[in-house]
Amino acid sequence: MWEIWRSRSYQHLAALGQRGVYTGARTETGASLHGTHSPEASTPTGLARIASGTVNFKDLSIRADDADEGDEDDGHSEDSTNKSAILIKPPKIPERTKYVIILVGLPGRGKTFLCNKLKCYLNWLGHNTRHFNVGSYRRLQKGDHEVQNAAFFDAHNSAGMEARNRALYAALDDLRSYLYSPEGQVAIFDATNTTEERRQLLIREFHGRFQYLFIESVCTDPKVLEQNYRAKMQYSPDYSGMNMEQSLADFKDRISKYEEVYEPIANRNIHYIKLIDMVTGRGHMDVNRISGYLPGKIVFFLMQVCKAGMAQARRIWLTRHGQSEYNLVERIGGDSNLASTGEVYARCLPEMLLERLPLVGLERARIEEIVAGVEAGTAGAAAGAARAADPEPLPVPVSVWTSTLRRTIQTARYLPFPKLRWKALDEIQAGACDGLTYEQIAQQYPDEFMARSKDKLRYRYPAGESYLDVIQRLEPVVIEMEREKECIVVVGHQAVLRAVLGYFMAKPLASIPTLDIPLHTLMELRPRPDGTMDYEFIPMPPDCEKEGTHRSTQQPRVSSTARFMRTCRLVGAATGAVCRAQGRANHPPALRAWAPPSVALLAARGFPGHTPSGFIRSPSQQAT
Repeated sequence: MWEIWRSRSYQHLAALGQRGVYTGARTETGASLHGTHSPEASTPTGLARIASGTVNFKDLSIRADDADEGDEDDGHSEDSTNKSAILIKPPKIPERTKYVIILVGLPGRGKTFLCNKLKCYLNWLGHNTRHFNVGSYRRLQKGDHEVQNAAFFDAHNSAGMEARNRALYAALDDLRSYLYSPEGQVAIFDATNTTEERRQLLIREFHGRFQYLFIESVCTDPKVLEQNYRAKMQYSPDYSGMNMEQSLADFKDRISKYEEVYEPIANRNIHYIKLIDMVTGRGHMDVNRISGYLPGKIVFFLMQVCKAGMAQARRIWLTRHGQSEYNLVERIGGDSNLASTGEVYARCLPEMLLERLPLVGLERARIEEIVAGVEAGTAGAAAGAARAADPEPLPVPVSVWTSTLRRTIQTARYLPFPKLRWKALDEIQAGACDGLTYEQIAQQYPDEFMARSKDKLRYRYPAGESYLDVIQRLEPVVIEMEREKECIVVVGHQAVLRAVLGYFMAKPLASIPTLDIPLHTLMELRPRPDGTMDYEFIPMPPDCEKEGTHRSTQQPRVSSTARFMRTCRLVGAATGAVCRAQGRANHPPALRAWAPPSVALLAARGFPGHTPSGFIRSPSQQAT
């Protein structure tokens, strides 16, 4: 994009000069572009500023006097693809504005969660980002017999302060080296930075060298804090091998040491974003002196991520459509129907999914205990239900997202959940190559085939898209996935799911076009408290394909669905028995959610019934 823009700027200047409209723009050495000078040109125009200085386009710094000749770009600008740039020119790294994002906040406030989310997002959009965690440097420098318990973080502990300062400056050295390199663009500096003195030190380090902004995370909700503390104990290297209660006691003692010196950001002269109880849904965001392309995107992204919270009992499932008619003949693109094997997968998908639905407020092991007790008629059932009744169990809502193409809609039609179609989830546009096999592309468009083989990420099909184009149109989808609290099933296409999986698993941008997205496989993503993801590949059970050859193509597998509904009824019956034993005539409101999903789970959301092809919205809620 930036090469084309600069080339056209040169063409525009040259054209104006030939017509006599513009002859006075000077280079930085003072020589006129065309060897003439007119009095009228003494006041620099907009074009003069373009020719003589640096233009900021988004986060790029584009100099009009770069060494490349404009003539080299002329042919490229007329080409609908970018194969010329891929085959002829080496990749050029443009000069970019360098940013430092500085985290501020007490321990256990979600700073590392925000860092990991921001790093995934910015890298996925093509802004090279690296995370510098001062705690990691502190642990690397730890002596063999050094103890880094809560007393180590006391501001009056001189030995501890010295060790922490060593870690600070080691992290700063690596941060500067990274940003001074051609590839580095954004550095995230992850530390508590709880005092004004520390923040002023960082400002002196970065001022005049890089753009910088602070992000302070504030949380005052005791319930959220306790949840954060317990989650942190699960993955923090500082507490590896310690039991939960000992870890929590030491960690809370450490926090009290920080609270003694903590000074929230109050200086309105610096650039900062302050997140105050955002994860509770009752908080707010304070944005001070934030402007520009990348900082603006960061603000918007944080608003969506914090809305969903730091730890949710949710899942994200990704799956390709079932095998299509085009898959059988190895053609790309198109809008074909499912093949017979794809139909089998569509009927098996509900069972694969329902077996893995998370349950809020009630562990599956406890459900099995209750069900076993009710079936056996033992006295332990009531006791088990009583333990389960607090908190009251709630099923996690699920929505299904598909593209607008037939093969994904047909694959999702048996899933008993509300569905949403996204045009942005359509497969990568192959343009002139749509409907061809790769062998035919190699024969008919050899240059295109060679360019794609050389750089699959940046290659753009003639009148079509590149993987980078797909990522850009998927940004609203990913943002919506981040802000959703419910479980999501995405039935999509190979290139699209590669981009989505690459985002959530923090894969390098260059590796996204080669990620493995097999057919007839369910990919489960499970959020972790630190903002990263666990994932699992779940292939279609072997018995599904065997049974599929003998089953009517009009009916899905229902065994798992029936088991799930029966479990809901049994849990409801057990909890109801406890309610009656406690003298409560009516079940608690949450109990009604344990009725079969076809009746209760979506009735409150306006989905009064269902068919084998999914739930039907009420007339007032039909999608336009």
